Amino acid sequence: MKINIVKTDKICYISDCNSLPGNYDYNYHRSQLTDMLFDGEKPKETYLKNWLQIKKYPTKMQKYVNRPDINKRYELKSIDLQSDKLPLVIKYEDKEKYDGSVIESLYEFKSDKQEPVLEDVECEFNVLFEIENYEFPPVIDYKVTDNKKNKITNVDVKHQLFDKMIFPEIMLSSRPCSISSKYFYDIIRQYVIKNIDTKVARITSNYDFCFTVKKVIPLIELERVTYQKYFARTKKERSKIHYAIKETKEVEIFEMTHDQENHQSYTVMSGITAENEHKLKEKIDIFLSDLMATINKPLKLCPHCNGSGYEEQV
Repeated sequence: MKINIVKTDKICYISDCNSLPGNYDYNYHRSQLTDMLFDGEKPKETYLKNWLQIKKYPTKMQKYVNRPDINKRYELKSIDLQSDKLPLVIKYEDKEKYDGSVIESLYEFKSDKQEPVLEDVECEFNVLFEIENYEFPPVIDYKVTDNKKNKITNVDVKHQLFDKMIFPEIMLSSRPCSISSKYFYDIIRQYVIKNIDTKVARITSNYDFCFTVKKVIPLIELERVTYQKYFARTKKERSKIHYAIKETKEVEIFEMTHDQENHQSYTVMSGITAENEHKLKEKIDIFLSDLMATINKPLKLCPHCNGSGYEEQV
């Protein structure tokens, strides 16, 4: 067995898959390394399906091998039937001395298991790269719905084709990368939904193709407004004039769409590129933080210009 290794000064990555990402063999590869021991250590999973990690460069690979059961025998199902012709236990090698139908109906086959034994596995360690001052990939893990399974992770980050041809997949986190417009849209949308302060802002459009947030601003002077219930059941109720007091006004503060939809006049949220995954995550987090600071910052109408301007509330 040939095992590919990326050796670093902090950890080793191992894989028994020799196909490139995207190929059929890569997508449906089932690693044989998950049950192996490397210098007594069982490998751990990584975020990549065909790469595992161990603490140090291995010197040997082993696996536990089951041994055959011992003390095979037939035991009488009912002790009360024990007699000279029906012994309590019949050794497996003595079964031919007894009628087969008697053993089948009155006896139960039993055996004792042996502990598995650890055996060396012949393999070839193939070091693809050695890295000094290795930096672990950042944990990219953004929810895009309330369902915990719907996430955007390191696996969804895109890398250059040339880099994918040259470097093992486990090393791509340090290479130039990007996240698509649609993924960035989904990240922003869910983050705003979960972190918006509904006292100062309100989501007015929330769809897969467009998203809008409006600032809720208290009026200097309350307004009396009239309205009709056009969808009421009766004609009398529909024609009736209703009154209400308007205490706030709404002003659009943020809107977006993505390049797969490019919906109407909404602003297309571009994807993000960076020199590596650490920088990519940093850019995303800074954008989200700055956006929420803007959305959740309270505003009030300026009393000096009769509400034609806005003041930030401290």
